[in-house]
Amino acid sequence: MSNARRCWFLLPFTLAACTPSPPQETVIPATDYAFQTPKEMPAGPATFRLDNRGKVPHEMALGQLKVGISADSMLAYASKGGDPGDLADGVVGILIAPAGQRSLGTVSATLVAGRTYVMICQFKDADSLPPHIAMGMQASFIAK
Repeated sequence: MSNARRCWFLLPFTLAACTPSPPQETVIPATDYAFQTPKEMPAGPATFRLDNRGKVPHEMALGQLKVGISADSMLAYASKGGDPGDLADGVVGILIAPAGQRSLGTVSATLVAGRTYVMICQFKDADSLPPHIAMGMQASFIAK
């Protein structure tokens, strides 16, 4: 058997052995009005899904804060009417889940070590009521 032919047979096994495993899905439980998330998550590939255990619809907007901005300073800024996005490098993704259901899809990201990420819900139960973030529906974690 020629070397080329041996490589042909070995190639699928080599690729399978070298293919990295997909990131583990992290399910973020949401209640009326909070997210349950760890304070730290491993840096690298991550996938998130929202599990709405509440009685009203919720969103999970996941953002990476600018360097030097803490979750507390972002919340203080938002409580004064500021847009939380002003203090973020960008939104990683947004998940939406009806009451009592999981989001249909997931958000994937590569978490950067040392960076702070926030999750907020800006939905309102009625036009006359404050957004969920004002009622405590926010959480943050640091990628380690």
